[in-house]
Amino acid sequence: MKLRKGKVIPRDDGKRIEEFVGVASTQTESASVARMRAPPGWSEPAQKPEFDEVVLVLTGELTLVVDGKRERIGAGEVGLVPRGKRVVYRNDSQGACDYWSICAPAFRVELAHMEKPAPKAKAADNHVTVQVAHGQGADYERLLTTWSRDYLKRLGLTDCELSLSLVGDRAIRRLNRTWRQKDKATDVLSFPAGDLPKGTPGPRPLGDVVISLDTAKRQAKEYGRTLESEMGRYLAHGLLHLLGHDHEKPRDAKRMAALEEQLLGERGMVADSLTIDSRARRAKLI
Repeated sequence: MKLRKGKVIPRDDGKRIEEFVGVASTQTESASVARMRAPPGWSEPAQKPEFDEVVLVLTGELTLVVDGKRERIGAGEVGLVPRGKRVVYRNDSQGACDYWSICAPAFRVELAHMEKPAPKAKAADNHVTVQVAHGQGADYERLLTTWSRDYLKRLGLTDCELSLSLVGDRAIRRLNRTWRQKDKATDVLSFPAGDLPKGTPGPRPLGDVVISLDTAKRQAKEYGRTLESEMGRYLAHGLLHLLGHDHEKPRDAKRMAALEEQLLGERGMVADSLTIDSRARRAKLI
């Protein structure tokens, strides 16, 4: 029989599950088929199911951590989680992940053996302020604020204060000339706040990240990325500089590139520069 519509399983974590075949929808116990949509940043507690599960990703990227080994399943790819393996499902990317899940025997809560999540310690919230000094920048204020809070969370930071400025090429060129003696526009600048005396009350100030919307537009067009993705790269790069990371030495560059990928879910600015440098060195040898 043709199944045009499944049964939506209620969730309180932002994930959407529509089961087409299974115990909840068709009373089928041998197998279940469900379509899932996991929002960015979503994750589940670890589980050790008594069923085999196959996932087929349609769009986005799903991360599986099976017995401690991480696998990223991208669009058009298939992942397998054998029964009896400890697995964590999560979406580390910045976009939603749409995928199909097939379980044999059918998924049942009592067969999933999901672990209880560890109690979360109450942590002070991070504070993010965005100053828009560009005529077309107001539309991106909320997005940059959301990303900033997400990046800080992924880095394990709490009770911090971050300031962002969205400007044009003229303003960032002036800053670049004043503070770095480089008379040209650039993509992003970072101004660390420095350490406060011990015992200073209030959130810890990280400093300021300044992003050029004009440069982001040009670079996004040149490299075939969305404007939002381009600004996300600048934000991750600038934030890591505020935290003391650099890319002058190869070892430091690799560390910073890994952290950018952790924040973005894909290669960032440092990894791209390492690739370009490597190609340039090979060209000299030929």
